[in-house]
Amino acid sequence: MKNEKLILKWLNGDLTPEELEAFKKTEDYKAYAKIADFSKELKSELLDTEQSYQDLEKRLQSVKKEPKVIKPNFGWVRYAAAAVVAVLISTWFFLGSDGIDTKTGFGEIAQTQLPDDSEVILNAGSSLTINEKNWDTGNRKVNLNGEAFFKVTKGKKFTVHTSAGDVQVLGTQFNVKERDSYFEVHCYEGRVSVTRATDSLILEPGERYRFLNGTGEKITGLTDAKPAWLDKESLFDAVPLELVFEEMQRQFDIEIEASAVDTRQLYSGGFSNTDLQLALQSVCIPLNLSYEIKDAVVKISPDAP
Repeated sequence: MKNEKLILKWLNGDLTPEELEAFKKTEDYKAYAKIADFSKELKSELLDTEQSYQDLEKRLQSVKKEPKVIKPNFGWVRYAAAAVVAVLISTWFFLGSDGIDTKTGFGEIAQTQLPDDSEVILNAGSSLTINEKNWDTGNRKVNLNGEAFFKVTKGKKFTVHTSAGDVQVLGTQFNVKERDSYFEVHCYEGRVSVTRATDSLILEPGERYRFLNGTGEKITGLTDAKPAWLDKESLFDAVPLELVFEEMQRQFDIEIEASAVDTRQLYSGGFSNTDLQLALQSVCIPLNLSYEIKDAVVKISPDAP
């Protein structure tokens, strides 16, 4: 476990402010923050540490490998009784179910691996779930809420299910975006089959299907090699301004108040996902809009005539 020293120092409250910031950016922090919540309620003086260690070892040996779960190093588990129980609880929480569940918060990007070694990268404010038992029996379905980029292992098939439609794949790279009234599938490599209530089509590399405001369309001749958000940029092609502001809120954990603006107007362009001021300027200046930031609220209004 590459973050073992940071975890030990964090459990003991010995991290410097710089080390704490670095640790919060790791996958281990997300898991062990939940562990800490459980351990606060435990009474370490009542714990049989040796028995807990043995139970944990048996439990881990009986559970199959899952992506993004790191097996504890038993050498440091013995250091603290409360930590042992916390690891037991977290192991049950993450490994005890039959599903793989990956979620991202504001401004986060997360990577996970499917049972067939296909890779998935989630954009901010998204979630991905699968049932591994069903996967093993041939019912390979991934449930997606939000946006994700898929790199599928050659020769492997599965279906990406969203509330707006399904995408069936075979050895390909593609991006799926499902946000309320917006649904988009972009094929970068291989072929994908898109099926929804009113449309069914095949996408080749450089083609995109988009369903917006009740209308579906196929766009061809695209040259992008990957989604812009993998490089921490958000790009838009003639979409309502409302959707642009919603994406900005996901990336920066802010609230945008734009009641004085016609958010139905279409916007083409983009913004950086790493600099709020620059992002607001990129959107507001071309549309003759002004903005004011107060705490975590951004008020946007038309420029004075």
